[in-house]
Order: sequence, then C-alpha cells, then structure tokens
Amino acid sequence: MMGIFDRVMLTIFTLIVAAFSAVVILLAAGWLVPLEAFWTSLLKVSGRWVIGTLAGLTFIIAVRFIYFGFHRAGSDETLVHESELGEVRISLSAVENLVRKVARQVKGVRDVRGWVTPGGGRLNVRLRTVISPDVSVPDVSGDIQNSVRDCLKNVVGVEAGEVRVFVENISNEARRGRVE
Repeated sequence: MMGIFDRVMLTIFTLIVAAFSAVVILLAAGWLVPLEAFWTSLLKVSGRWVIGTLAGLTFIIAVRFIYFGFHRAGSDETLVHESELGEVRISLSAVENLVRKVARQVKGVRDVRGWVTPGGGRLNVRLRTVISPDVSVPDVSGDIQNSVRDCLKNVVGVEAGEVRVFVENISNEARRGRVE
C-alpha cells in the first residue's frame, strides 16, 4: 500500500517529468529559450547546484519507484512455524483477515479494519472500528482485545503483542467501502 510520503514523492516526480517533457516538446518545436536558459544556468555555480540537486532528487525518486515496482509488498511478510513434519508459513494478510473476522464477531462491533505487524516474536495488531451506540465502548474494546489475543494464540500459535483498538465512529450503520 502506498503511504502519504510515497504519494507526495510520486506527485513531485510526475510534475518534474511533465515539466521536462513540456520543455523538450518546446525545444523540438524550435523554441530555444529554455535551452539558452539551461546553458546560462550551467555557467554559474549556483545554477549548477540547483540543476544538480534537482537531477539528484529526481534520480533518487526514480530509483525508489523502480525498486518498489519490482518488490512485491507482502510476499516476504509471513510467519514461519517449524514442526517435525516440516515448515508452515502463514501470510500476515491471512492473519489480518482472521483478526478482522474475530473482531466483527464481538457484540456491538459494526465494522473493523485491521493491520498486523510482527515485532519481537509477537504480533502487534491495530484495529479501526465502528461501534454500536447501545454498548459500552470500554467493554467492547476490551472484548475485542481479548478475542484477538485468544485467537492469535490458539489459531495462529503466536502471542499477541500490543492490540490497539481505535473507535473511529459510534454508529448504527457499518462503514461502506469505497467504490473505485
């Protein structure tokens, strides 16, 4: 999933590439003012620093996107259990789905989004929930935490680290998914 930092970098990179493309189109059409300004900037030390810095940042951003383009997010994120019969791998996305299912089964929970991250031999869980207004938020939150801890221990075989519950809304309606 692309974070806000990556979105900002992608926007900057796209603007730089678009500006460069526009200048090249203008040069191809015979307008030489951008080329003269570029050469004039290269003759000054401050101009070389600005051009070098912009080129360096563009290069770093491009390398970052190339890396993430070929790196499969989530493919490395697995839990590994060794037994006398061999190795068992459980993807973190499967654990996230299980945690969301368990949290939805708690009375008073209308909707859940959740993320699981490994840390120190344990799994840390973050949940964003919508809770019904006719239940106690502390009680439901505690029930969610206990259910998730028990499920991780009994089903997955891993101790839960921190189980954070964030009540996003108190409503009778479940959050509707975005249509894209």
